[in-house]
Amino acid sequence: MTRSKFIYKESLLPEQVNLALWPTVDPMQLDPLDREIFLTRKQAVDMYVTKRVSMKDIHALTNIQRKNLHRLITRCLSFDVNGDVLGYRALIPNKRVKQYELNPTSKKRNHGKKTGEFKLLLEKYPDIEELIIDLYFNRNRRGMEPVMRPKYIHKKFVDACRDKNIPLHAYPFNTEHMAYRTIYRYLKNLHNTHIHRAAKRYGEDASQKIRHSGIGEANHQSTMTPYQVVQFDGHRIDAIFAVRLTTPDGDEVVRVLERFWILCIIDEATHNVIGYSISLNKEYSASDVMTCIRNAIVPHNRKTLSIDNLSYQGTGGFPSELSPEMEWAVWDIILFDNARSHLANLVQDRLHYLLGCTTSLGPVSLPMRRGTIERYFKSFAEQIHRLPNTTGSHPKDPRRQNPDEKAIKFSITYSHLEELVEVIIANYNGTPHQSIYHQSPLELLEKRISSGMSPRILDESKRSEMLFMQTTIKRTVRGSIGTGKRPYIQYEGVEYRNDKLASSAHLIGTELSLHVNIDDLRTIRSFLPDGSEFGVLVAVGKWSLSPHNLQMRKEINKLVINKLIHYTSWDDPVFVYTDYLTQQAKAGPRRDANKITKVKKYTREKEKANPQQQQVIDTTNPLENARQLNSQIDATNSKNLEEILTQYKTITY
Repeated sequence: MTRSKFIYKESLLPEQVNLALWPTVDPMQLDPLDREIFLTRKQAVDMYVTKRVSMKDIHALTNIQRKNLHRLITRCLSFDVNGDVLGYRALIPNKRVKQYELNPTSKKRNHGKKTGEFKLLLEKYPDIEELIIDLYFNRNRRGMEPVMRPKYIHKKFVDACRDKNIPLHAYPFNTEHMAYRTIYRYLKNLHNTHIHRAAKRYGEDASQKIRHSGIGEANHQSTMTPYQVVQFDGHRIDAIFAVRLTTPDGDEVVRVLERFWILCIIDEATHNVIGYSISLNKEYSASDVMTCIRNAIVPHNRKTLSIDNLSYQGTGGFPSELSPEMEWAVWDIILFDNARSHLANLVQDRLHYLLGCTTSLGPVSLPMRRGTIERYFKSFAEQIHRLPNTTGSHPKDPRRQNPDEKAIKFSITYSHLEELVEVIIANYNGTPHQSIYHQSPLELLEKRISSGMSPRILDESKRSEMLFMQTTIKRTVRGSIGTGKRPYIQYEGVEYRNDKLASSAHLIGTELSLHVNIDDLRTIRSFLPDGSEFGVLVAVGKWSLSPHNLQMRKEINKLVINKLIHYTSWDDPVFVYTDYLTQQAKAGPRRDANKITKVKKYTREKEKANPQQQQVIDTTNPLENARQLNSQIDATNSKNLEEILTQYKTITY
C-alpha cells in the first residue's frame, strides 16, 4: 500500500491525519528502555507521515521494518474507549489498544487459562449480563435490596448459570471460586463506567451532585455589579430553644420549641447577606419568603441587645446601613430552588410587579447551583454548633448533648436567638473572606459603589411595607334587599363592607377586585370591574380590632369548625385564639409553643410598626374608633347600642 493511500484516505478524520491534534506522551514518565523504544517509534512515524524520508532511510535510521511501521501507524489512527484518537499513545510499549477477545476455534488457545471465558459467557447468555447490571444498579425491581453487595450478586449469577443447565465441567463451574473474582472486576468496571448510576448506591445526594456538577461549562462569567444576582434559601437551625409563657391562670411555664427556619438573601457579587427572617413554622411558607424579601429591601434597624458581652462588630452591619443610596435597593435576578413556597402566586406576583426582578428556579436540594448561600449557611451552622443547646449536624454528632435540657437549664430563649442571629449576620458582613480576596463583603460593596456600580432603587410609590404582602383576589358582592341584608363581600369567613358598599345595592352580584394585605386582614382595598377604586372595606365586628394575618385567620376558622374554640359577637377572635394557644402550650406538643410564640412575635411587631405603616392604617380604616366603640360598649351597658353604632359608623371613602 502506498503512503498516500495509507495516510490520506477519505474515510480518515482530520484529527487522525493531523499530527498536531494527536494526544501527546511525556517520555520522562517511562522506564529508560521503554522511553528509548517509544522515541524511536515516534521518530519513524513522524518521518513517514510528513513524507520527508523514504522507507529505506526510515529503516536505516530506526531499524523499524515497513510491516511493523504500518502496524504502528494503524494503532495510532485507531480510537480509544472514549472515542478519541490514540495518536502517540499507541506507540507506548506494551500498551493495550483493544480489549482481549477469546477465539474458541483458535488452535493457539490455552485451555488452562480462563481469560475471555466470562465475556464469552455473557455474549452467549445476554440475560445473565442484564441480571447482573440490574442487581448492581437496582433496576427493574430485580432485587429487594437497595444496595446489593458483590457476594450476593455472585450468588444470583451462579443460580442463573445453573438455571441455564451449564454443565459442571464448563465455565464458571470449572473455576475454583466459580468466577467470583471476575464478577468483582466486572462490577468494578460497571462502577467506573456508569458513574451516574453508580452514584445512586451512595445516596440521592451523591447522585444529584454527580449529575449536575463537574461537566459542561467549567467557568461562568463573574457577577460584578452589586444586587445584579442574589440567592435565596432556607436553613433549619441546628439548636433547640425555649420560651417562657404566662398561662391564662397567671402561671409561668417554660416550653421547648420545635426547630425552625432561618431564611436569607445573599448578594452573589459581594457576598453580603442583605436580609433575613426567622420562620417558626414547621415548613416555611410564601408569607415567610416575602417577609425575608421585605426585610432585605426596607432599611434595616438594629436590634437592642440584652445578652451580656454580645455586640456588633465595628466593621459589621447590613448593606442598607452603608449609605443612603443603598436604602430600598432591589436586585435584578433572584435564584430559587423549586420549593412550593417559592412557586407561590404571592411570591411570583410581588417579585414581578412590585420589584420588577426575574426569578431563576433551579433544582430542589441541589446546593451547587446556589453555592454562595449554601457556603454561608455552613458558616452560620458552625456558629450555632458552639451553643450548648445545639442538635449538631446529625443525630450522632458528639456536640449534641441533651439540647432540650440545656435550653431549659440555661434559659436559652427565642428572643436570645433573634439577637444572636442579628449579630452573627452583621458581623459576617464585616469579616474579611478568602473567596473575595480577603475583603469584607461591606468593604467590597463600598468599593463597587464608589466605582459607579450602584444597584437599582425601588420607586418611592412602591415603598409601603404593606405592598410586599399584597395579593389580588376577586370576590362577588353578596346581599339581598328582600331579606334586609346589606351588600358585603366575604373573605376567609369574615364579611367586609363600608358605608359606600352598604348603600350600593346595584353592586349585588358584581365581582370586585380586592387588594389583600395577607399580613393584616383588618382592611381590604376594593376596585370595580372597570379598574376604578371603590374604597377600603373593613372587617365587620371585632375582627377589625386586633391585627391578624392570613395564617392566623385560617387557624381560627379551623379551630371553630372543629369546635375547639368558640367566640361571640362581643369577643375578639384573636384574643380567644391567643388564650387557647397559651393554654395548649402549657402541656401540649412543641408545635403549640411555636404557634403562640409566633403570634406573640407578630403582635409585638405590629405594636412597633413604623410611622409610615401606622399612618396608612390609621387613614384607611377606623381602628381607633372601633377601639373606642369596644370600650364604651363594655363600660356603658345602659346606653342604647343603636346610638353607639350610629355615632361610630364605618368611615365612607
